[in-house]
Amino acid sequence: MPKKLLSTVESHQGVSRQARSGIHAVGGPARGRVNLEPIRHQSWEIINAILMDTDPEGSEIRNQLRRCLDKNQGNPERALLMHLMSMPGRSEPVIVD
Repeated sequence: MPKKLLSTVESHQGVSRQARSGIHAVGGPARGRVNLEPIRHQSWEIINAILMDTDPEGSEIRNQLRRCLDKNQGNPERALLMHLMSMPGRSEPVIVD
């Protein structure tokens, strides 16, 4: 995983902000809340792998992922979900906030 890209994307997305969903994302889980750090870390690894690809045929896919990241700042796991659900043959997911 390229640390340079991860740091750039994290700083651009404001990772230190708490997720809008109200789920505790920094430190240990609060009472009745889930610690998202493991899934957040995995999401960044997947996002980095997609964005580091240089295949010209995948440029629109990378652009779509960037749009999802912009719409879901500080929530890479949600951005990745939105990206995956936007792929052809998928419908928009129902997400309850």
